[in-house]
Amino acid sequence: MKEEFMKKVSRELKFIRLENDDKQEDLAIKSKVAMSTISKYEDGSRNMNLYKIEEILNPYGITLEKFFNRVLAKMQNE
Repeated sequence: MKEEFMKKVSRELKFIRLENDDKQEDLAIKSKVAMSTISKYEDGSRNMNLYKIEEILNPYGITLEKFFNRVLAKMQNE
């Protein structure tokens, strides 16, 4: 379950970025999070921390609560 949840979190981070027509470089500039960190979070190759996720989401006006609700809702719909 943990691995599946982390995959969903990774996919949702990428989905939100693409939904906003941003490249990883654009998001790195907006969020002040290294592009390599964003890339590793999106492909699930790096352990995530909530502080960084929050920084990545801030340019899109998405709170951690809203983000995780989105992830859980998508999991329930599958």
